[in-house]
Amino acid sequence: MNYANMVSGTFLARPNRFIAYVDIAGQTQTVHVKNTGRCRELLVPGTQVWCQEASSPARKTRFDLIAVQKGSRLINMDSQAPNQAVYEWLLEKKLFPDLVSVRPETTYGDSRFDFYVETQDEKIFLEVKGVTLERDGVVLFPDAPSERAVKHVKELITAARNGFGAYLIFVIQMQDVQYFMPNEETQPEFAEVLREARREGVKILAYDCQVTPQSMEIRKPVPVKLSLLDRIEKPLLSWYDRGRRILPWREDPTPYHVWVSEIMLQQTRVEAVKPYYDRFMKALPDIRSLSQAEEEKLLKLWEGLGYYNRVRNMKKAAEILVDRYDGEMAPSYEDILSLPGIGSYTAGAISSIAFGIKRPAVDGNVLRVLSRLRADAANIMQQSVRNRIEEELLTIMPDDRPGDFNQALMELGAMVCTPNGAPKCGECPWKELCVAHREGRETDFPCKPPKKARVIEDKTVLIIKDDKKAALTKRPEKGLLAGMYEFPSITGHLSQDEVLLFLKERGLSVLRIEPLSQSRHIFSHKEWHMIGYAVKVDELAETTGNPEDSLVFVEQQEARERYPIPTAYKAYLKAFLEES
Repeated sequence: MNYANMVSGTFLARPNRFIAYVDIAGQTQTVHVKNTGRCRELLVPGTQVWCQEASSPARKTRFDLIAVQKGSRLINMDSQAPNQAVYEWLLEKKLFPDLVSVRPETTYGDSRFDFYVETQDEKIFLEVKGVTLERDGVVLFPDAPSERAVKHVKELITAARNGFGAYLIFVIQMQDVQYFMPNEETQPEFAEVLREARREGVKILAYDCQVTPQSMEIRKPVPVKLSLLDRIEKPLLSWYDRGRRILPWREDPTPYHVWVSEIMLQQTRVEAVKPYYDRFMKALPDIRSLSQAEEEKLLKLWEGLGYYNRVRNMKKAAEILVDRYDGEMAPSYEDILSLPGIGSYTAGAISSIAFGIKRPAVDGNVLRVLSRLRADAANIMQQSVRNRIEEELLTIMPDDRPGDFNQALMELGAMVCTPNGAPKCGECPWKELCVAHREGRETDFPCKPPKKARVIEDKTVLIIKDDKKAALTKRPEKGLLAGMYEFPSITGHLSQDEVLLFLKERGLSVLRIEPLSQSRHIFSHKEWHMIGYAVKVDELAETTGNPEDSLVFVEQQEARERYPIPTAYKAYLKAFLEES
């Protein structure tokens, strides 16, 4: 796309999102800003900018701010330019060679997508986002939180699930950048929904642009890295290639060798395993011999390794493999996973190392390394956390080296990012990426948040009623159960006589008092240990008691319909709601 009537100026100030002051030819001009984002790193006083002079003399502002110089980089910041550039690009059949038609601004669900595209084989919704935020060659979106952007991505996910092609294109309004990534610091929700979109089949693309003061044209694809994990492969594999350990099962990674080694390595150090592995292979060199081995022999071979069910399950699995696969390892991840004693980690290791199948192998080493990389405080003992990490790794594993990738992760955890003591961060290929290292918190991860000792609070709960009404009090507007209504209560466990004295001091004439059951309610940081009394009084009136008690008197039906009472008092609700 092209601009006419361009002039250069010097940026002075931006009093609000929509206008800026620019010195043009020695005069301060009020200029319309066509990008309502923050653009703080761009609009710096003294920066050279380019503006387009409006053709209409009736406009309040004579100029539109189009582009800005940031160091050696010229950045287009016209928020309308990406859509126009993409439209021209689509019509040239640069993205879809078999293009049939393009329709801008098309409604789908609750959103309006930038383009609806039809090719010979597909119906496609396409959304465009312009990117102007750049840091050290990395471009990020958004530069300010955008609920609208999140909504658009969610609608693209829906479209993909309903059989449409779905594309999200980030138009980088500059050239020669390293890669694109979501601005997780500014809006974590957007980063997360992008990762979900990728998992659901939305095509997420980024292109840089050739930018001049008079034009902007889409140029070439830019790598899209949706998380830190997208950035780990190259440095990790380079490190692994330089110094990987020579291990017997690595040098001859048959499915059987990988299987036996991985089972032995569970809960056991590599150096301790080596002699056991060598002895086991000499005695039982293949799956068929393992299937035929007597249990006494197996256990003797395993003696000292512990966890003897491991080898018993190996024999059971070997018998299945002989029966179903003629003594060869099952050929697919799913079939391997179905064998006794094999979980997702071992199945992933065998699949990736022996067969070159893209499957992650997530063990304690991997969990520790990744939790430190991202300063992730999630409890790695939870299966949901392990499942999430497996899904994330699956999306970024290299097609050509899945086994090396898995072994490199394990190696990093075993040799550098160790569990005990300080990790060897100076030797780590991720030392520039690692969040925990950057924050000096390496030993804080992985973590299982310790359970804080709860504060115990003893309470005496009073259900105070006359013939028509019952008493409630409102909790403070801040803090625990803020703004809710509760039954009058007294700190501590009071005797019946102490309760009677308390009520008498507040001018209440007690007709009857009955103890109620004890109850306990657990909050995250405290426990309430409660006893209760049902109290029948002669009359409740608004003048009853001290003003600081803040009592309100309500009928039972009114309480049901109007007053929010916490479930912490569930044990006492029945007595409260019973008709007097």
